[in-house]
Amino acid sequence: MNFKNHISQVYFILAISITASFAVNILRPNSIPFLAKELEQVENIDFDSDEPLLLTISLDQAKEFYDRNTLFLDARDEVYFNKGHIRGAIKNVFFMELLFNIESMQSKEDPLVVYCGDPGCGDSEDLAYNLQDAGFTKLYVFKGGWLEWSAANFPSESID
Repeated sequence: MNFKNHISQVYFILAISITASFAVNILRPNSIPFLAKELEQVENIDFDSDEPLLLTISLDQAKEFYDRNTLFLDARDEVYFNKGHIRGAIKNVFFMELLFNIESMQSKEDPLVVYCGDPGCGDSEDLAYNLQDAGFTKLYVFKGGWLEWSAANFPSESID
């Protein structure tokens, strides 16, 4: 066999594999979506709700959570966190260490606000989904992130 035949076989096997993967996913009862669903924006916050939640919140709603001493999680890298973050927020470290830190402060049923740098940053949503998979039930993603918070001159701190 020559090189061209090997390449043809590789492409054939790859095409069959991709086709089979899509077919199996479509036929599964709990298929994986091809595109992530947009998180719903919460209208009015029900602080007494026991219902599991994963929603986005506005700047004003984030400040309301902050004023209620809700724990904030910064999904950005440590360098950005150290330059400035929401006062009292904890940084995203190794996931298992983060879980331990959160659980030493509160239960999995207490609300958490997750944020990152700006509205285009997806790290906060990724972290929120991981926390949901770990059993946390009241998760709020502050899409405006550090950019909106700091522009509003809300409480912040840095580590230098």
